[in-house]
Amino acid sequence: MNNIDKRVTGYLNTSVLWRDTLQGLQQYQPNKTTTIDTSSIASSENIRLGKLTEQFVLAELERDPSLEVMVTNLQVFKDRVTIGELDCLLKTPNECIHLEIVYKFYLYDPSIPDELSRWIGPNRKDSLVFKLAKLKEKQLPLLYHPETQNLLQELGIGALDFEQQVYFKAQLFVPYHWSKTDLPLINNECIIGYYLRPDDLTNFSDFEFYIPNKLDWLIEPHLDVKWMSIDDLKKHLYTLHSNQVSPMCWVKTTDAQLQKLFIVWW
Repeated sequence: MNNIDKRVTGYLNTSVLWRDTLQGLQQYQPNKTTTIDTSSIASSENIRLGKLTEQFVLAELERDPSLEVMVTNLQVFKDRVTIGELDCLLKTPNECIHLEIVYKFYLYDPSIPDELSRWIGPNRKDSLVFKLAKLKEKQLPLLYHPETQNLLQELGIGALDFEQQVYFKAQLFVPYHWSKTDLPLINNECIIGYYLRPDDLTNFSDFEFYIPNKLDWLIEPHLDVKWMSIDDLKKHLYTLHSNQVSPMCWVKTTDAQLQKLFIVWW
């Protein structure tokens, strides 16, 4: 299996972050598929992870014969300045849907008072609460902007009423040795690993490590990579943590068990 197929498998095996609604946002529920056509997906390693997962979503939607993908990545301009982009407009047998696509990696910080605010990005520069606010205040309202309505009319679809939904997948990580088994508000099937701090590595001294590039964060750990010792890992960590970067790591235990985790700088 090549890297693109491994990434697709990791994407397809990722669960939606919540079921039904969260803060008024309706989760899209696609028909289940176990494979998608990768022939039209960019193979460049320079593509951003968010754009790559968008391509996976669109390829997934194309597999559903009951759907018509009307428009994708529709850029909206005002006075020649881009004011936003609609990810996807769909037509189903029952309705038309404006769909915004999100794929995230969040870590759970129990020191934050508000439950939903505890889900943050690995480098603390992103958060679930911030993304939900952006969806509600900027991305979804763009559909109703006059410039968008003019553009849709030019495409012959301006008269349609759209249901607005989000397709929000995530991989979640909890603290090392975390004992809580059921976290509220989110789909716990998204919890697939944990994060630790450098001091915790004393428990990992006999293990081997691999730091995947960001596009490969999607991939489920496998043995066919170049593993490094804990001493080599610490050299990489020194540089990454000095720049406030929390890397994802794969860990291979002494009995060849594989784990996915983050090692945070904070």
